[in-house]
Amino acid sequence: MVIFLLSYCFFFALPEAHAQQPGFSADNNNSNSRQLTGHWLNEFPFAQPGQSPRIFWQLIEFVDDGSTAHDYFSRDPLQHPANPYTRVVSAWQAGTFVDPQSAKGIFPVVRIEPSEQINYDADRDRFQHITGNFGPQFRRFTLSADGTRLTLSELVVLEVPGNIIISFPTDARNMVFHRLPDPASIVLPQSWGRIKQAAPRY
Repeated sequence: MVIFLLSYCFFFALPEAHAQQPGFSADNNNSNSRQLTGHWLNEFPFAQPGQSPRIFWQLIEFVDDGSTAHDYFSRDPLQHPANPYTRVVSAWQAGTFVDPQSAKGIFPVVRIEPSEQINYDADRDRFQHITGNFGPQFRRFTLSADGTRLTLSELVVLEVPGNIIISFPTDARNMVFHRLPDPASIVLPQSWGRIKQAAPRY
């Protein structure tokens, strides 16, 4: 299972949309990247068909080397350190997106390029690795003035082969994450230490 306002936000110095070609531009001075680096936690409801909603948690770590890990938990990892049932490993870049629909303007986004998904089977105590070229995905974001809350849109596709740029969907859902102090990992180290040797891998 992969799931996927604020009153006070940082304002980004964005050039006029009409002066740029539609699409993504990386944050060359790394100002947005520095603001996003760290651990971010969100809780969200989810229901399987025919079941009552349950609360799940997702933890995103943006690392300053351009890597990110996105973990999903079935219980609060701050209260019960545990293996995430899914981890998505990606490369990331902060930047801006000029929407091809000029009325939507230009806004800050995170470009995420997944390279591996790791699923944990608790019954068998084993990991399943899925690797491949999944293509770039994007999240629109805003950051609170004190830097403690991050609003991320759900993942959306804005680029398709052939250099075709897609307008940002107006119905994309937003999620609010809260910054965590830089902690010792809340993922079980003795289990995730085995992750590179775990099988099967696809």
